[in-house]
Amino acid sequence: MKDFSPVTAKQNELFQIIRFGLVGAFCAALDIIFFIILYDYLKINYLIANFGSTCFAILINYYISKKWVFKSGKYSARVEFAAFMIFSIIGLVINQFLIWLFVERFFMNPKTGKIIAIILVAIFNFITKKIFVFKK
Repeated sequence: MKDFSPVTAKQNELFQIIRFGLVGAFCAALDIIFFIILYDYLKINYLIANFGSTCFAILINYYISKKWVFKSGKYSARVEFAAFMIFSIIGLVINQFLIWLFVERFFMNPKTGKIIAIILVAIFNFITKKIFVFKK
């Protein structure tokens, strides 16, 4: 006989990580596309293009994360949004520094540096949002 027991906490955690990854990949794709438009087509400086594309992706990420990845935690919507934005701004600063480092010190193409920075900052984003923003 099959066991139809409720989903375990460990399974919930795995599903949450998968959803976070899917949302992150979607927002990263939007971020990269917007960055390419700003940098390649509109000829905007790579750091300014990165700032704009990352801010756009942060707002989309907040909306989708709130609706699909993390359930509201113990904080009010206002506090939750403020905490999300504070950690997102910290992530943006880290992202800006990394892309600058990759381009100016390691002589990478800005698009390559952008992709690597997104991957590294994603780890920071998941941990801070799970522990501090959407904490139950």
